[in-house]
Amino acid sequence: MKLIKEMERYLPIPVYPSKELLQLLRKQGKDISRDTELNITKVFDSGDVGGIVCTVLEENKEVLIVSLTHLRIKPTHPLNEKIVAYQRQRVKNISGR
Repeated sequence: MKLIKEMERYLPIPVYPSKELLQLLRKQGKDISRDTELNITKVFDSGDVGGIVCTVLEENKEVLIVSLTHLRIKPTHPLNEKIVAYQRQRVKNISGR
């Protein structure tokens, strides 16, 4: 997948948790906010079912495996438009619209 190759050139990529990821991490007792910066350290193609999956390094150095659709990329990042377009298309595909 072309986007994965492009993302690999920019690693680590700073991102923020989506609302859904934030809720999940808080339920696990993590002290995290909407503005907590995380870093994508690896990207993988998990196929049609999972899409692009990322290894994310949390502030306390804990590693998380997260779908790219659950991360918010900085608006100023060079891949912002491509990643946001991927996320929109992925959500559309999952929802069957």
